[in-house]
Amino acid sequence: MMLGMTDGPDSRLPELSAKYGPLTGMGVGMQSRVYATHDGQAVIKVYRSGVGKAEREAANLRQAGLGDWVLDTLQADGSEALVMRRFAGERVTARTLPQALPQLKVQLDRLHAHQQGEVDPRRVADRLRRFRRVLASQHLDDLFAAVEQPLQAGEFHQPAAFCHLDLWQDNVLIAPGGEVLLIDWTNAGWDDPLRDLALLKTGTLDLLGADASLEAALDLLPDREPGTLRRLRGYLALTYLHDLYWLMMNEPYDFAAERSKKVPRARHVLATLPPNGRL
Repeated sequence: MMLGMTDGPDSRLPELSAKYGPLTGMGVGMQSRVYATHDGQAVIKVYRSGVGKAEREAANLRQAGLGDWVLDTLQADGSEALVMRRFAGERVTARTLPQALPQLKVQLDRLHAHQQGEVDPRRVADRLRRFRRVLASQHLDDLFAAVEQPLQAGEFHQPAAFCHLDLWQDNVLIAPGGEVLLIDWTNAGWDDPLRDLALLKTGTLDLLGADASLEAALDLLPDREPGTLRRLRGYLALTYLHDLYWLMMNEPYDFAAERSKKVPRARHVLATLPPNGRL
C-alpha cells in the first residue's frame, strides 16, 4: 500500500532494517508510523504503543477477507509491527472518489454480510452524553435530537455486522487501474453497518458537494426503507457530533474553522432526510 510521499531512508529501526533492508518513511499517524521496504514489495506499520495491536489488526484483516495482504507480525526495535504487501495506490481525492465508489460498495456489502451478535444501543447513549457535556454551548440541539429520536424508539437495536469503523479519506486507497483497498483495520469490530456508512460519509464522501456526498451514502444503503433512513440520519448526526467533540478535545485551535464546515453538512443531512424517514 502507499500512504503518500516518502520522506527518505529511516535509520531508527535497526532490527527491522536488518530483516527487510533500508526502510523509507511513508506516513506518520497518531498511533503508528508506516515504512516501505527497500524492494518496494511490502510496507511495515510500526505501532507507537499498546499491546497486541499488530496481531489484532492482522486478525481484523483476515476477518474482512484481506488475509492475503498480511505477511507477518513481529516485535522489533521495542515496538509491534505489521508487515503487509504493498498496494500501488493513493488515498482517494475528490477527483478519484467517484471512480472508487462502485468497488467500495462491493467491498462494504461483502464486509457487512458477516453478522455476529447485536448492537448495544447503550454505547450510542454513552457517546451522546459525553458529546453533550463538551458541546453544550455550541447550539447543536437539532443534531442531538436526530440521534435521540431513533435511540428512544429502539431503532439502534440491530444485528451487528463486521465494520471497518475508520473510513476516512486516508484509509481508502485507489490504484491507477481503479482497484480499491481499505487500510488501517485497527478499530474494526462488530457494529451497525450504517455507522460505518456514516463514518465514510463524514470522513470521505464529504470530499464531494453536499448533495453528491449524501446521494453517494444513500446509494451504499441496503435499502431506503423509513427505518433505515432514520437510523442513517441518527448515525450521521452522531458522527458529526463525534468529529466536533474530537476537535474540541484534541485540536481546539481548529474547532471554529471545522465547525463552520461540518455543522452545515450535518444540517443539510437533517433537512434532506426528514425525521419520518421518507424522502
